[in-house]
Amino acid sequence: MRIGCVPYDHAKPFGVNWKVGEVVWDHPKELVGRLKSGEVDLALVPVWEILTGGPYRVVDGLGVGSRGEVRSVVVFHDKRLSDCDGISLTPHSMSSVQLWRVVSQGALGFHLEEKESGEARLRIGDEALREWTERKGRGVTDLGKAWWDWMGKPFVFAVWALRTDFNPKSGEIEKFREECLAGIAKRAELAKGELEKEYLTKCIRYELGKKEKEGMAEFAKRSGVTMRKIEFL
Repeated sequence: MRIGCVPYDHAKPFGVNWKVGEVVWDHPKELVGRLKSGEVDLALVPVWEILTGGPYRVVDGLGVGSRGEVRSVVVFHDKRLSDCDGISLTPHSMSSVQLWRVVSQGALGFHLEEKESGEARLRIGDEALREWTERKGRGVTDLGKAWWDWMGKPFVFAVWALRTDFNPKSGEIEKFREECLAGIAKRAELAKGELEKEYLTKCIRYELGKKEKEGMAEFAKRSGVTMRKIEFL
């Protein structure tokens, strides 16, 4: 089984116990292309792709999400956000870009022109986490927190998806899930320093249960798309 995963700190717990398959590391948006082309069989892909692309099958019980502040999906701004001359969007994530559009229109109540030179900047992953740390949370709009404060539901950024034409061996997905869960259980030990420990144990949520699926459905609704039926394995 060929696995596609993101090269970000929040994915560290997933891979620490993998014993099956080869691994390709890439940004979320690029992993979608690799999955569609057949380069990988299973990948951690943006939830927006699950809602609008595919079809895919999804590994149940595992995801990357938040229930409040996430710190790695953030809009940075040196003046009041509503006063910024546009917003520069990350090229690496579909879910985060769509989340910004939904939150800005719904929770924040204003629109910023999307342009490369925008004074506000949407960034994700380790790049965002580093700047959040440097700013100590000042001059940031955390999209995980904005969604939670507005909707009161978890937000799911990414899930593990399989191509529909990939037929895993018997027990292979169960083994993959067990290995991921074992790594997640040790995430505090994997952290380098207290800030990363706080990030992995309090900010990032790795479950994909009933509440998370309700959050996915709400995101689809707020985005104006029909929530398609998802096959969970």
